[in-house]
Amino acid sequence: MKFLCILALACVCFGAGAQNTVWGYLRDSVTHEPIALASVTNINTKQTVVTGSTGLFSIELSEKEVISFAAVGYHFDTIHYSGKYLLQDTIALHLSALVHDLGNVTVMARGLSRYQLDSIERRKDFLQEIVSYTIPTIAKANSGAGIALNIDRFSRHEKTKRRALAFFDSNEKQAYVNYRFPASLVMKYTGLKGEKLQQFMQQYRPTSDWLRTHRTEEDMEYYINDKLKLFFKR
Repeated sequence: MKFLCILALACVCFGAGAQNTVWGYLRDSVTHEPIALASVTNINTKQTVVTGSTGLFSIELSEKEVISFAAVGYHFDTIHYSGKYLLQDTIALHLSALVHDLGNVTVMARGLSRYQLDSIERRKDFLQEIVSYTIPTIAKANSGAGIALNIDRFSRHEKTKRRALAFFDSNEKQAYVNYRFPASLVMKYTGLKGEKLQQFMQQYRPTSDWLRTHRTEEDMEYYINDKLKLFFKR
């Protein structure tokens, strides 16, 4: 995946720079149809915005910062805001759709949520590029007596692998929010559409941690109604 190649850059690109409002379009890589209400996150500043009905988004970026993209039914992707992207007035980006080819797992997969199926496919693709095993910090000494510090854990390769796993998990959190906070649910309880819907979903996007502890639709109904009152006040 492209975001794995960019990871090393993401780890060193935290220098301060002038923030600019950057516009872009997010589309399906095959059909070129817009991907609406996908999350776009500036990895450096942690700002997250959502795409509109035409796939359009705007986000604050500095040169060399990294943005990631997550949408239900799609692989993650990222770009490093440098080079050709700096020369474009509006950047055009594409996500590849997931294919749920679970093989022998298909029968057992009955009852899994859309998010779980997406996550299985994304993780399988991710692990083709990086092994999931993380070398423990403490290992048995070669002599067999006592324990010793495992120097391999602090190698450049091992650090990069751990950062990649953390980066992947942060994208999974955004994907989980997209799954639990979809446009259909927000429209059901607010009646908002178009730009108002996008604005509400971006402004009151819940965290993955909150969603993990509030699992029912009733929880979401109370949350959305409370935020709707604030939305109309503002």
